[in-house]
Amino acid sequence: MTTQETTLYRYRADEQMSLIDAIAACQKALEGAIALLYSPQSCTLARLAPDGTLRDAGERAIDLTDVFEARLFNAICELRWLNRLAGVGDAALISEAAQNSLTGFVATDPQVCEPLLQQYLLWGERARSQPGVDSWQRLADARIGKLDIPLAQRFSQEQRVYLKTCEYLDAVDDYGNVAVIEERLVKLEVGS
Repeated sequence: MTTQETTLYRYRADEQMSLIDAIAACQKALEGAIALLYSPQSCTLARLAPDGTLRDAGERAIDLTDVFEARLFNAICELRWLNRLAGVGDAALISEAAQNSLTGFVATDPQVCEPLLQQYLLWGERARSQPGVDSWQRLADARIGKLDIPLAQRFSQEQRVYLKTCEYLDAVDDYGNVAVIEERLVKLEVGS
């Protein structure tokens, strides 16, 4: 049995920056990205607009003031940002393709590893009331309330939405032990 290998490229910001600046620095690579935004009030999903703003299901720009962690992803790459102090923090981008359009980021050595596709089930069923925008769907559950997600694909009440990810495996010691060295968010997808 042969294992599939890929090259993982990692980039880190050469200095701390705001989330807005991190998005601007990686905007070309992040075209059409979905954002997972964490703040003290909520966990929000958004879509990156061509103008570089993050937009909700109502196409309103999201206020990023209280966001303390963000993960923006598409099929190509993922940008991670973590607030360290007063809206400025660390930014890193990972990808299976070399990225030459990043501004203010430094590349680390590429690493050959084994990809392993995974998925997480998003909580909630398809809600009866849907957002007014075609490229969004609404999930709802009594425990979490409603969650609008940037997903154009329609689905039935019995189907569920999954967050598809890719874990990267590699040897971590001299004895050949293998572990997950990285995980990248990839896309939202409907499944049974």
